[in-house]
Amino acid sequence: MNIKKMRLFILTSFVIAMISSCGIQRPGKTNANVTSTPYNDWSVSLLKNLQAGKDVSEIQKKLANISEDELQKGLPLDEQRKAFWINIYNGYIIAILRKDKSLFEDRGAFFTKKQIDIAGHLLSFDDIENGMIRKSRYKYGLGYIEKLFPPAFERHLRVKQRDFRIHFAINCGAKSCPPVRIYEAKTVNEQLQNAAKAYLTAHTTYHATKNSVETSTLMSWFRGDFGGKSGSIEILKEFNLVPDQAHPSLSYGSYDWTLAINNFAN
Repeated sequence: MNIKKMRLFILTSFVIAMISSCGIQRPGKTNANVTSTPYNDWSVSLLKNLQAGKDVSEIQKKLANISEDELQKGLPLDEQRKAFWINIYNGYIIAILRKDKSLFEDRGAFFTKKQIDIAGHLLSFDDIENGMIRKSRYKYGLGYIEKLFPPAFERHLRVKQRDFRIHFAINCGAKSCPPVRIYEAKTVNEQLQNAAKAYLTAHTTYHATKNSVETSTLMSWFRGDFGGKSGSIEILKEFNLVPDQAHPSLSYGSYDWTLAINNFAN
């Protein structure tokens, strides 16, 4: 392929990715008869042990030693994958930072470092969030740009459909992050709905006299996942945080990056 054709291919791929990102990224139809799997159970045990202050090294070894093929076959449904990867992300944030809180001082390095061993593959927190949970989105693309060539492991284990609600479930270790909940495959959709409502309610203020609404800056950082500003307002209306007939201006609040690694939901 010559340079001109390569540039055309890249441009075409970019446009297609942009088009496919338009609109609110909602979960697909719930799969019937969702069951928990051993891998979901391990991810649940990881968080329960951390919450109880117990050692998790044996669970981490099991997660590292499972084969890629077994993990892929064992997590066929999006509900199973979402619950698994959210728990893994949140669990390893806690496990790693409990051992060395100073790692959070350089957050850029912390989130990009390959330090989570799953099925023999070293992953970063960025790999899990943007690759597995957000279906191969480019980190700095605001939710609009899809990775052109994600690695095979990511393609095999990522979710099949994006879900904007995951942003209210992932805990990055900071005070403004959503609290940690333990997600079960069978109830993950209901749990995500409740988590999104709780977080947005706590971080959204509607000003009727000014016809404006301020909400979490998460909706700005990942705006493509929320369908842009218009989609964000639609979501806020769905959670009864903005009146149905209102057309307010939208702004975003600040984010507190103070370390808070034991923020489990009540």
